Amino acid sequence: MPLPHNWTLNEVVALSLVPRIKSVDLRNLVERYVSLEALLQAAPVEIQKARLTSDTLFASTTASSLLEAADKQCELCDTQNVRIVSFWDDDYPALLKEIFYPPTLLYVRGRLQAPDAAAVAIVGTRRCTDYGKMVTEQYAEHFAASGIVVVSGLATGVDTFAHKATLAKGGITYAVIASGIDKISPNISAQRAQEIAEKGAVISEYPCGTVAQPAYFPRRNRIISGISQGTLVVESGERGGSLITAQFAIDQNRELFAVPGRIYSERSKGTNLLIQRSQAQLTLTPHDMLQTLGFAGSASVADSQSARAEVSATLSALESSIYKELDGDPIHIEALSTKTGLAVQDLLVILLELEFKGIVRQLAGKQFMRRS
Repeated sequence: MPLPHNWTLNEVVALSLVPRIKSVDLRNLVERYVSLEALLQAAPVEIQKARLTSDTLFASTTASSLLEAADKQCELCDTQNVRIVSFWDDDYPALLKEIFYPPTLLYVRGRLQAPDAAAVAIVGTRRCTDYGKMVTEQYAEHFAASGIVVVSGLATGVDTFAHKATLAKGGITYAVIASGIDKISPNISAQRAQEIAEKGAVISEYPCGTVAQPAYFPRRNRIISGISQGTLVVESGERGGSLITAQFAIDQNRELFAVPGRIYSERSKGTNLLIQRSQAQLTLTPHDMLQTLGFAGSASVADSQSARAEVSATLSALESSIYKELDGDPIHIEALSTKTGLAVQDLLVILLELEFKGIVRQLAGKQFMRRS
């Protein structure tokens, strides 16, 4: 779909660079006026309507100076392999158009999937437990295997594990960030963003050159939930960014899910409260989420479980005896040695082989469990 009237992308970018202009005002102005020049000629009445203060660039500049700033931004985007997607473009995500305050411009590195692509957000605390890490990886892997885009925020903790698990499974993931795409920090996040962009996309509503500010993170969370049919909260305290995302999902009439945790854990208080208050649906498996969301692909989950069953059927007698002593709760190598009667060094060799086969997981502190 072309831009409204006679507007060019550079003109829309120019208008977006006006300090303090809101996305809703930006979109309304583009749809109301035939060009940037026509809009500027309507000042100062339109400035008041747009609620822009008198000391902004918009109130004291010309179309040529605005376009010059836009040209510089577009050149910077080109050097950073960033594409600018407008609200009116055909590949702008369809669900994102439905939220209360959709971004008029998206800065994208990588490739957006079809506008109606199935997508699920996975969010949670930065300081997740081993339990949170395992749940995140399990759900992300299953969603990736089912062809569903996994959306998260590139932060440490749950976000990072969601992105990594999706990539490891060969799936597509979107990272929605709160800075310009050229200003991602720390370096490890910037490197991961590059990996994500190779098949998926890194998305921001902020122009290149924009450094993240605390206020930007809650705003970007509306995009994480808005671009997704459903949002999963894995672990969260009573306060935190993931609960802000959860509230956006509720406000946007999106499906919200939460993973239950221990009642004594500070990092599960937020998710447990979401469930207790009936704000989020309790989820126990990726399969139940897929069913609720009405996504095809649950067969992929069954296939994955069947594949693990086939692997376990080929185990040697010794491997099988060790595998039978494991379940969904971590067990320390010393305790496993006592239960099996095998020396620790011998157990470690066999457990490593079971890890390679994808049916056993090792946790910190030499603890082991079955892989779900």
